[in-house]
Amino acid sequence: NFIEQISPSRTFCFYHEVEALMRSGLIKGGSLDNAVVIKDEAILSKESLRFHNEFVRHKVLDLMGDLFLLNYKLKAHIIAVKSGHETNIKLTQLLKKQLLKSNLVKPMQGKAETSLIPLDIEQIMQVLPHRYPFLLVDKIVELEEGKKIVGVKNVTMNEQFFNGHFPGRPIMPGVLIVEALAQTAGILILRQAENQGKYPYFMSIDKVKFRKPVRPGDQLRLEAEIVRSRATTCMMQGRAYIGEELATEALFMCSLVGEE
Repeated sequence: NFIEQISPSRTFCFYHEVEALMRSGLIKGGSLDNAVVIKDEAILSKESLRFHNEFVRHKVLDLMGDLFLLNYKLKAHIIAVKSGHETNIKLTQLLKKQLLKSNLVKPMQGKAETSLIPLDIEQIMQVLPHRYPFLLVDKIVELEEGKKIVGVKNVTMNEQFFNGHFPGRPIMPGVLIVEALAQTAGILILRQAENQGKYPYFMSIDKVKFRKPVRPGDQLRLEAEIVRSRATTCMMQGRAYIGEELATEALFMCSLVGEE
């Protein structure tokens, strides 16, 4: 049923929405060949509707895709009224929170948890409370939920700290490398349903080693993995690489604090 009746259903939008998106440089993969565009109650797409209710079927497809991110097999009857990605994701988050609390079922094997990776800077800002000039992660390229995360920081000469930190021979301050590792780890922690709405604060930093200076033009690969996790604290091991060379490593503990 899915292959024949649901998956062929194309996304749809109004023409005025397309104009705005194109001006913003978005929907570069969209065209009249793979989407249904509506203008003045007429369909502009090259192909007519594949089903008389193709719009409804695409809404079903959206819902199935969003629920797949749950990474659990569901045996359920789901009724959606005027649904969209925002409400679908809220449902998925609520379900996951309950499943994690119950500890009665185990997630599917495979890589469903990485299906939202990579995370770009806008998605990172939806998770982290940090902003310029103190947001030190540009992209997330790997994430194994509850275990490990890999981020990227592109170090450029435009960084504000280079104005005063060895300006004649600029190097990235070591404490900011550790901060970049901690922010990367924070994304991993805050993506867990039970930690939503919390803030990770440093409690301790241990076994810090700076093995290689980080200079303008370097790309830092930021790896962090959970060593120990409890309800209100989490210990993380962080490592920053330039290419294959280890630049910085640290063991740090954070406290998870709810909104005041």
